[in-house]
Amino acid sequence: MEILKVENLTKEYGKGDSKVVALDHVSFSVEKGEFVAIVGASGSGKSTLLHLIGGVDRPTSRKSLY
Repeated sequence: MEILKVENLTKEYGKGDSKVVALDHVSFSVEKGEFVAIVGASGSGKSTLLHLIGGVDRPTSRKSLY
């Protein structure tokens, strides 16, 4: 049973030459009872991902997020 599903999640900041793509079509799911760790280098989008999942920020685009 999925407790979290993210499909094609994208977050961009800025426009034109100053545009930064923080998340580029991220997809994953988490099953009930599963442990997940979010790891990566500084600036790789970890906090952005958590802010979007938690509803603190809005994605630029997505297929689904539940």
